[in-house]
Amino acid sequence: MEPMLEVKNLSVGFKGKKGEKIAAVQKVSFRLYPGQVLGIVGESGSGKSTVAKAVTRLIEPTEGSIFLKGQEITHVKGKELRGIYKKIQMVFQSPGASFDPRRTLGDGIGESLRNRKIPRKERERRVKELMERCGLSCQLASAYPRQVSGGQCQRAAIARALAAEPEILVCDEATSALDTTVQRQIMDLLMKLREERGLSCLFICHNLALVQSFCHRVLVMEAGRIVEEGDANQVIASPVSDYAKRLVEAAQ
Repeated sequence: MEPMLEVKNLSVGFKGKKGEKIAAVQKVSFRLYPGQVLGIVGESGSGKSTVAKAVTRLIEPTEGSIFLKGQEITHVKGKELRGIYKKIQMVFQSPGASFDPRRTLGDGIGESLRNRKIPRKERERRVKELMERCGLSCQLASAYPRQVSGGQCQRAAIARALAAEPEILVCDEATSALDTTVQRQIMDLLMKLREERGLSCLFICHNLALVQSFCHRVLVMEAGRIVEEGDANQVIASPVSDYAKRLVEAAQ
Protein backbone atom coordinates (compact mmCIF):
# COMPACT_ATOMS: atom_id res chain seq x y z
CA MET A 1 0.00 0.00 0.00
CA GLU A 2 1.35 3.39 -1.01
CA PRO A 3 1.49 6.05 1.74
CA MET A 4 -0.76 9.09 1.56
CA LEU A 5 1.97 11.20 3.13
CA GLU A 6 5.67 10.42 3.33
CA VAL A 7 8.23 12.56 5.11
CA LYS A 8 11.95 11.85 4.61
CA ASN A 9 14.69 13.35 6.78
CA LEU A 10 12.72 16.53 7.45
CA SER A 11 14.62 19.31 9.20
CA VAL A 12 13.35 22.80 10.01
CA GLY A 13 15.49 25.59 11.43
CA PHE A 14 14.86 29.14 12.60
CA LYS A 15 16.97 32.15 13.45
CA GLY A 16 17.01 33.11 17.11
CA LYS A 17 16.77 36.65 18.47
CA LYS A 18 20.54 37.02 18.31
CA GLY A 19 20.77 35.56 14.80
CA GLU A 20 21.80 32.11 16.00
CA LYS A 21 20.45 29.02 14.21
CA ILE A 22 17.86 26.99 16.12
CA ALA A 23 17.08 23.46 14.96
CA ALA A 24 13.35 22.95 15.63
CA VAL A 25 13.06 19.62 13.80
CA GLN A 26 15.92 17.30 12.90
CA LYS A 27 15.89 14.37 10.43
CA VAL A 28 12.26 13.35 10.99
CA SER A 29 10.90 10.56 8.78
CA PHE A 30 7.51 8.82 8.78
CA ARG A 31 4.69 7.50 6.59
CA LEU A 32 0.94 8.00 6.88
CA TYR A 33 -1.18 5.38 5.09
CA PRO A 34 -4.78 5.57 3.74
CA GLY A 35 -7.33 5.56 6.56
CA GLN A 36 -4.61 5.59 9.23
CA VAL A 37 -4.41 7.89 12.24
CA LEU A 38 -0.81 8.70 13.18
CA GLY A 39 -0.26 10.47 16.48
CA ILE A 40 2.68 12.73 17.35
CA VAL A 41 3.33 13.33 21.05
CA GLY A 42 5.92 15.19 23.07
CA GLU A 43 6.36 18.11 25.41
CA SER A 44 5.95 21.74 24.34
CA GLY A 45 8.88 22.68 22.15
CA SER A 46 9.51 19.10 20.99
CA GLY A 47 8.77 20.01 17.35
CA LYS A 48 5.26 18.55 16.94
CA SER A 49 3.58 21.69 15.59
CA THR A 50 6.59 22.53 13.43
CA VAL A 51 6.20 19.17 11.68
CA ALA A 52 2.48 19.86 11.15
CA LYS A 53 3.17 23.29 9.65
CA ALA A 54 5.91 21.93 7.41
CA VAL A 55 3.82 19.10 5.92
CA THR A 56 0.93 21.52 5.26
CA ARG A 57 3.44 23.94 3.66
CA LEU A 58 2.84 26.76 6.11
CA ILE A 59 6.59 26.95 6.75
CA GLU A 60 9.62 26.04 4.65
CA PRO A 61 11.71 22.99 5.53
CA THR A 62 15.45 23.45 5.80
CA GLU A 63 16.21 19.94 4.54
CA GLY A 64 14.44 16.75 3.58
CA SER A 65 11.47 15.84 1.38
CA ILE A 66 7.68 15.71 1.72
CA PHE A 67 5.59 13.54 -0.61
CA LEU A 68 1.79 13.74 -0.90
CA LYS A 69 0.37 10.68 -2.70
CA GLY A 70 3.73 10.19 -4.37
CA GLN A 71 4.08 13.83 -5.49
CA GLU A 72 6.90 15.82 -3.96
CA ILE A 73 5.53 19.01 -2.38
CA THR A 74 8.56 20.09 -0.36
CA HIS A 75 8.91 23.49 -2.01
CA VAL A 76 5.58 23.89 -3.81
CA LYS A 77 4.28 27.48 -3.95
CA GLY A 78 1.64 29.66 -5.59
CA LYS A 79 -1.05 28.01 -7.71
CA GLU A 80 0.39 24.55 -7.14
CA LEU A 81 -0.14 25.03 -3.42
CA ARG A 82 -3.90 25.41 -3.95
CA GLY A 83 -3.98 21.91 -5.38
CA ILE A 84 -2.20 20.64 -2.28
CA TYR A 85 -4.84 22.15 -0.01
CA LYS A 86 -7.54 20.17 -1.83
CA LYS A 87 -5.88 17.04 -0.46
CA ILE A 88 -4.60 18.09 2.95
CA GLN A 89 -6.21 20.42 5.49
CA MET A 90 -5.28 21.54 8.98
CA VAL A 91 -7.33 22.15 12.14
CA PHE A 92 -5.54 24.48 14.56
CA GLN A 93 -5.42 24.66 18.34
CA SER A 94 -7.16 28.06 18.53
CA PRO A 95 -10.07 28.01 16.07
CA GLY A 96 -11.19 31.54 16.98
CA ALA A 97 -7.84 32.92 15.88
CA SER A 98 -7.96 31.03 12.58
CA PHE A 99 -11.29 32.59 11.53
CA ASP A 100 -11.55 36.15 10.23
CA PRO A 101 -13.42 38.00 13.05
CA ARG A 102 -15.07 40.27 10.47
CA ARG A 103 -16.72 37.38 8.64
CA THR A 104 -19.41 34.92 9.72
CA LEU A 105 -18.75 31.25 10.36
CA GLY A 106 -20.74 30.42 7.24
CA ASP A 107 -18.45 32.64 5.16
CA GLY A 108 -15.39 30.99 6.64
CA ILE A 109 -16.66 27.47 6.09
CA GLY A 110 -17.62 28.29 2.50
CA GLU A 111 -14.32 29.96 1.57
CA SER A 112 -12.89 26.98 -0.31
CA LEU A 113 -16.23 26.49 -2.09
CA ARG A 114 -16.20 30.15 -3.12
CA ASN A 115 -12.64 29.79 -4.41
CA ARG A 116 -13.82 26.89 -6.57
CA LYS A 117 -16.48 29.15 -8.15
CA ILE A 118 -19.38 27.09 -6.77
CA PRO A 119 -22.65 29.06 -7.20
CA ARG A 120 -24.00 30.83 -4.13
CA LYS A 121 -27.12 28.69 -3.58
CA GLU A 122 -25.18 25.46 -3.92
CA ARG A 123 -22.49 26.88 -1.65
CA GLU A 124 -25.03 27.75 1.02
CA ARG A 125 -26.54 24.28 0.78
CA ARG A 126 -23.16 22.62 1.23
CA VAL A 127 -22.22 24.87 4.15
CA LYS A 128 -25.44 23.92 5.96
CA GLU A 129 -24.82 20.24 5.22
CA LEU A 130 -21.26 20.46 6.58
CA MET A 131 -22.42 22.27 9.71
CA GLU A 132 -25.07 19.64 10.40
CA ARG A 133 -22.54 16.86 9.86
CA CYS A 134 -20.28 18.52 12.41
CA GLY A 135 -23.09 18.89 14.95
CA LEU A 136 -23.77 22.59 14.48
CA SER A 137 -27.10 24.38 14.05
CA CYS A 138 -27.44 25.94 10.60
CA GLN A 139 -28.51 29.15 12.35
CA LEU A 140 -24.89 29.62 13.45
CA ALA A 141 -23.87 30.21 9.83
CA SER A 142 -24.72 33.89 10.39
CA ALA A 143 -22.82 34.08 13.70
CA TYR A 144 -19.36 35.55 14.14
CA PRO A 145 -16.52 33.61 15.82
CA ARG A 146 -16.75 35.75 18.97
CA GLN A 147 -20.44 34.87 19.36
CA VAL A 148 -20.01 31.10 19.74
CA SER A 149 -18.32 28.80 22.26
CA GLY A 150 -14.86 27.30 21.79
CA GLY A 151 -16.35 23.90 21.02
CA GLN A 152 -18.73 25.34 18.42
CA CYS A 153 -15.91 27.28 16.83
CA GLN A 154 -13.75 24.15 16.64
CA ARG A 155 -16.61 22.22 15.01
CA ALA A 156 -16.88 25.06 12.48
CA ALA A 157 -13.13 24.81 11.86
CA ILE A 158 -13.50 21.09 11.15
CA ALA A 159 -16.43 21.84 8.81
CA ARG A 160 -14.28 24.41 7.01
CA ALA A 161 -11.48 21.87 6.58
CA LEU A 162 -13.91 19.23 5.26
CA ALA A 163 -15.36 21.71 2.73
CA ALA A 164 -12.19 21.26 0.70
CA GLU A 165 -12.89 17.50 0.60
CA PRO A 166 -9.38 16.58 1.80
CA GLU A 167 -7.95 13.11 2.04
CA ILE A 168 -5.70 14.02 4.97
CA LEU A 169 -6.66 15.99 8.06
CA VAL A 170 -3.89 17.43 10.25
CA CYS A 171 -5.09 18.19 13.78
CA ASP A 172 -2.61 20.33 15.70
CA GLU A 173 -3.69 20.20 19.37
CA ALA A 174 -7.26 20.55 18.09
CA THR A 175 -8.82 19.67 21.47
CA SER A 176 -6.33 21.08 23.99
CA ALA A 177 -8.15 24.40 24.54
CA LEU A 178 -11.50 22.71 25.23
CA ASP A 179 -13.00 21.38 28.45
CA THR A 180 -13.24 17.62 28.98
CA THR A 181 -16.87 17.22 27.86
CA VAL A 182 -16.44 19.23 24.65
CA GLN A 183 -13.12 17.52 24.03
CA ARG A 184 -14.86 14.13 24.06
CA GLN A 185 -17.53 15.42 21.68
CA ILE A 186 -14.90 16.65 19.21
CA MET A 187 -13.07 13.32 19.40
CA ASP A 188 -16.33 11.44 18.76
CA LEU A 189 -16.90 13.69 15.74
CA LEU A 190 -13.39 13.03 14.38
CA MET A 191 -13.82 9.28 14.82
CA LYS A 192 -17.16 9.37 13.00
CA LEU A 193 -15.73 11.40 10.13
CA ARG A 194 -12.74 9.09 9.85
CA GLU A 195 -15.04 6.08 9.52
CA GLU A 196 -17.46 7.78 7.11
CA ARG A 197 -14.91 9.39 4.81
CA GLY A 198 -11.88 7.14 5.20
CA LEU A 199 -9.76 10.12 6.18
CA SER A 200 -6.11 9.74 7.00
CA CYS A 201 -5.22 11.84 10.02
CA LEU A 202 -2.05 13.28 11.53
CA PHE A 203 -3.00 13.89 15.16
CA ILE A 204 -0.68 16.15 17.17
CA CYS A 205 -1.60 16.00 20.84
CA HIS A 206 -0.12 16.04 24.35
CA ASN A 207 -2.98 14.01 25.87
CA LEU A 208 -1.77 10.39 25.78
CA ALA A 209 -5.20 8.96 26.65
CA LEU A 210 -6.71 10.61 23.57
CA VAL A 211 -3.83 9.44 21.42
CA GLN A 212 -4.20 5.87 22.66
CA SER A 213 -7.95 5.83 21.99
CA PHE A 214 -7.80 7.49 18.55
CA CYS A 215 -4.49 6.62 16.88
CA HIS A 216 -3.20 3.49 15.20
CA ARG A 217 0.47 4.43 15.50
CA VAL A 218 2.37 7.09 17.40
CA LEU A 219 5.64 9.00 17.09
CA VAL A 220 7.29 10.33 20.25
CA MET A 221 9.32 13.51 19.73
CA GLU A 222 11.98 15.03 21.96
CA ALA A 223 13.99 18.13 21.07
CA GLY A 224 13.04 17.95 17.40
CA ARG A 225 13.78 14.26 16.91
CA ILE A 226 11.72 11.06 16.90
CA VAL A 227 12.92 8.98 19.86
CA GLU A 228 10.31 6.22 19.69
CA GLU A 229 7.57 5.01 17.34
CA GLY A 230 5.19 2.10 17.00
CA ASP A 231 1.68 0.84 17.72
CA ALA A 232 -0.09 3.45 19.88
CA ASN A 233 -1.28 1.00 22.53
CA GLN A 234 2.12 -0.65 22.78
CA VAL A 235 4.16 2.56 22.97
CA ILE A 236 1.92 4.11 25.63
CA ALA A 237 1.45 0.91 27.65
CA SER A 238 5.09 -0.23 27.44
CA PRO A 239 7.37 2.63 26.35
CA VAL A 240 10.99 1.76 25.61
CA SER A 241 12.83 5.11 25.52
CA ASP A 242 13.54 6.97 28.75
CA TYR A 243 11.79 10.06 27.40
CA ALA A 244 8.60 8.18 26.48
CA LYS A 245 8.63 6.52 29.91
CA ARG A 246 8.75 9.96 31.56
CA LEU A 247 5.87 11.21 29.41
CA VAL A 248 3.72 8.23 30.36
CA GLU A 249 4.59 8.53 34.05
CA ALA A 250 3.74 12.24 34.04
CA ALA A 251 0.35 11.51 32.49
CA GLN A 252 -0.64 8.97 35.16
